[in-house]
Amino acid sequence: MIVLFNLLISIFCVIHIFLFYHLKIKMHPNYFANHAIIFILKISFISMFIYFFIFNLSISNYKQFIISGVFNFTLFHIIEGLISQKKIFK
Repeated sequence: MIVLFNLLISIFCVIHIFLFYHLKIKMHPNYFANHAIIFILKISFISMFIYFFIFNLSISNYKQFIISGVFNFTLFHIIEGLISQKKIFK
């Protein structure tokens, strides 16, 4: 179950990175505002996703799900930051 959970979070993050890297997205001059909005949306989505898995599927070891979800999100957030930095400074 935890593998499926982390796979779904990874797919969500990879799709976001792929869209950001390959599409011409018109960004505001204030990059921090863009980043804050995207970050809040992703955190909200993944928090709801963790809630769905823990409470609707009656997961007894919820700490493992929360820690692995946050680790997965952090890893992909760092990768997204490196890619977006590369794109901005290009």
